[in-house]
Amino acid sequence: MTQSSSFRRAGREYALRVLFGFDFLREAGEESPFLFSPNWWKEDDRLFIAKESELFARQLILAACKDRSRIDQFIQKHSQHWRLDRMSPVERNILRLSICELLDEKGAPIKVIINEAVELAKCYGDVESPRFLNGVLDSLAANIRRASDEL
Repeated sequence: MTQSSSFRRAGREYALRVLFGFDFLREAGEESPFLFSPNWWKEDDRLFIAKESELFARQLILAACKDRSRIDQFIQKHSQHWRLDRMSPVERNILRLSICELLDEKGAPIKVIINEAVELAKCYGDVESPRFLNGVLDSLAANIRRASDEL
């Protein structure tokens, strides 16, 4: 694994953890007060990650939060027979992060983004999560960069 992919992997993992937490805060009716704090990712020393990973994680989190409703509509439109509220928070947020990366024209190649999503699902999801995410992302990845105007 190259240094570039290593810092991106750590950033994706951290972004997933943060978005997962945001889901529960929103369900409780709270907005995250630390989202725009300059050092929000360093509030817990156990979660320290390299500066490059922090910056990449912040970029993903801000993009996912900024366009959350539109990204969720996009997921809903392309995930057959699955409503967002029926997906696990892990699956839902891996899809959000992956779509943010797919929409970034300077982002990683599509295959890398899908593989990274599957790896996150193996670590944080249930037994069926990797297969589910691979199927959803594979079906929409072919046209998501072209379809970014849908968002």
